[in-house]
Amino acid sequence: MNIALIGYGRMGKEVERLARERGHRVVACVDSKTSSLSPEIAREADVAIHFAVPSSVVGHVEQWAGFGKDIVVGTTGWSAELGKVQAIVGAVKIGLVHASNFSLGVNILFNLLTHAGTLVNKLDEYDVFLHEIHHKDKIDSPSGTALTLAGILLNTVKRKREILSDAPKGKIKPEQLHIASTRGGAVVGTHRVTFDSVADTIEITHTAKNRTGFALGALLAAEWVRGKHGLFTMEDVLEDIRK
Repeated sequence: MNIALIGYGRMGKEVERLARERGHRVVACVDSKTSSLSPEIAREADVAIHFAVPSSVVGHVEQWAGFGKDIVVGTTGWSAELGKVQAIVGAVKIGLVHASNFSLGVNILFNLLTHAGTLVNKLDEYDVFLHEIHHKDKIDSPSGTALTLAGILLNTVKRKREILSDAPKGKIKPEQLHIASTRGGAVVGTHRVTFDSVADTIEITHTAKNRTGFALGALLAAEWVRGKHGLFTMEDVLEDIRK
C-alpha cells in the first residue's frame, strides 16, 4: 500500500518503520509543521493512518474523505465527535477504522475481560477496579483503553453502574467503578484490572513494552479497510482475521 501518515511523532515513526518492513510505502507525512498537502500527493495514498492530537481528528477526516481515501484513526480522546465522523464517512462512502487501542495484546485483553466480568457478575464477594499508567506527555486521562475496559465491566458486572475517574473524596459508592490514572516517565502503557475479595486477588494486566504492537494493529486495520465503506472498529478487523 501507499500510506499517508497524519502525525509524525513517536507513533507515526513506528508505523513508518513497520510499514516499510511489511513492504508498504509512506508517500506523505502530515504534522504540525506541514502547511498544506497537495491533492497530487494525497492521490498517491491508498490509506491514511492518524496518530495526532484529538482536536484534529474531525478536520483530518473531512480532508481525507474529500480526497476519497480510507483512514485509520489511532488517536484517542475524540469520542464526543464520533457522530460527526460517522456522518462524514457515510456521506462520501469511504472506510474508517477507529479503536481506543490498536494493540493486538490489548484486544485480547478486551476479550479476556468480557469473560472474566461475566463470571464475577454472579460473585458479589469480588469488587473490581482499574489502574492505568502512561508517560508524562499523554494528553487524555483516563486513557481511551481504560474507558473501553470500564465499559466492558459496566456491561458485564451489573452491580457497577458508573465510572469514578477522579480521586475519591472519602468512601466510594458500591456501584462506582474506580479508574486510577498515573502519568510519569516514559511508560508506553500499562493497564491493570483487579478483582479483589477477602479471600484472594485476581489481576489481569497488559504491559506494552514498546509501540510496535500498536503500529502493527494499525497497519493490519489499514490493509483490511481498503475497498470497504462505513465506520468500523478493531473488533471488526480481528473478527474477519479469525475467520
